[in-house]
Amino acid sequence: MVSRMIEVKVSYDTDGRFTAFNVSNHGDSYVCSAVSMLVINTINCIELMTDEPFTCDIENEQSINFMLNKTRGEKAGLLLDAMLHGLKSVKEQYPEQIKLLTAQNAVL
Repeated sequence: MVSRMIEVKVSYDTDGRFTAFNVSNHGDSYVCSAVSMLVINTINCIELMTDEPFTCDIENEQSINFMLNKTRGEKAGLLLDAMLHGLKSVKEQYPEQIKLLTAQNAVL
């Protein structure tokens, strides 16, 4: 039984494009590993494959806050959208272990 659910909160810019996210809490190790892999890989790829400036803070190994610092570019946008797609796939398989929300707390 999972004591806490992984929560992913995504934020959109004024044009409706996904530009920031926060991941917090832990779930079962395999679900937590899948989420961590998707998130960390996305951040690493944005850093290595784009020129997009961003802010990324890790708080006590309990949460990750990521935000693009400028308007979302095509490459970073594609990587963020791919991450969200992967997270939705994990949620489909383990709905009781991951919650996907918008910054306004609407369920994705």
